[in-house]
Amino acid sequence: MADFAGYVPVPLEPLADRKKLWAQESADAWRHYGEEIQARDEKTARLKALRLAKEAAETKAAAQAALVPKPRARRKRNLG
Repeated sequence: MADFAGYVPVPLEPLADRKKLWAQESADAWRHYGEEIQARDEKTARLKALRLAKEAAETKAAAQAALVPKPRARRKRNLG
């Protein structure tokens, strides 16, 4: 069997101190969560703006390409 003769238990902090610590940890966790949400929203907005700009450029390029007439294909003559 183990000998617990030299064991001295660590005294627990008072409940009020533990509750303050828990409240502080909870507040820190919520603050971190809020920062992550804000960063995600900013990234999403930036990517959406880039996507819309790309789509607008592609639409403009397609409109410009539609204005340029395509060269007519020549028919090959059959000399045989």
